[in-house]
Amino acid sequence: MSVSKKLNKPLILDSALGTELENRGEYLPSFKTSIWSAYCLIHNPEVIKQIHIDNIEAGADVITTSNYQATPELLKREPSAPSYEDLAKRSLELCKEAVIQTGTQTKIAGCYPPIHVTFRPDLSAKEKKLRKFYETLGEVYQGEVDVIICETMASIYEGIIAASTAKNFSDTVWLSWTTRGNKLNRLPSTELLDLAISEGLKLDVECQLVNCVHADTASLAIEKLKQEKTFGIYANSSIYKKNKLEGFVSDSDEWHYHNHQPINHVEYRDFVLEWINNGASVIGGCCRTTTEHIKEIKKLVDNYEVANIN
Repeated sequence: MSVSKKLNKPLILDSALGTELENRGEYLPSFKTSIWSAYCLIHNPEVIKQIHIDNIEAGADVITTSNYQATPELLKREPSAPSYEDLAKRSLELCKEAVIQTGTQTKIAGCYPPIHVTFRPDLSAKEKKLRKFYETLGEVYQGEVDVIICETMASIYEGIIAASTAKNFSDTVWLSWTTRGNKLNRLPSTELLDLAISEGLKLDVECQLVNCVHADTASLAIEKLKQEKTFGIYANSSIYKKNKLEGFVSDSDEWHYHNHQPINHVEYRDFVLEWINNGASVIGGCCRTTTEHIKEIKKLVDNYEVANIN
């Protein structure tokens, strides 16, 4: 699947999984200390399939497998849980069933998540273990997904290993970085986003993106992202609002939420329009976005296409 001018309009990624699970009353413990959304993948997979269906019906062109938190490191928190390979297979089947049930041509993105706690690159595994993890996922996805997306990469080390491994299993690889933390132009590893994108360029992935940051922070990344021939953004439904802190906070997630202001789906749409106007080829939603956000984005993209035709 190529996003490069294929549809003459941006591709729409789906919304946040965790937010939708929470809104539907599902058990969703802290991602820092639990298996988070993987708990539902194990115990109530049907609700995840319904979220996929709802995203497709809202207008998503691409849905992502739900195994983000199902990694070998995080599943140690639930000794009785199935293996990460089995959960990857389950998450893939849920996507395929959702596409079949909706009778659409919706594309499927196979998720390559961080191996350990999100935004904590210091906890990542050694290269051999990390590559084995991504190779196992790649074997599950090969020939079954339209794209492999390396999500929320918080260090160049992990992002490059993920993307380079993904290229062995898919012709289409997307590499998404996060600049979540107290330096808006840096990854949680403190490495510059500019450098991360430059390293990604060497791999010749199809698309580089930014995700899991405030919507306005994502806009700040556009000029850096434009180094890549095709780029995308799927941000959080929030904007940066500086609040007084007592002392320095090094935890990227804590800092993010201390300095944020929620925005609704209509306000989020305005940021998406900015991204499209600046050349984004892939747009969607991350934390705190819902299918309502996808509906707004769908209307925006459809109107944008009509305007361009006229």
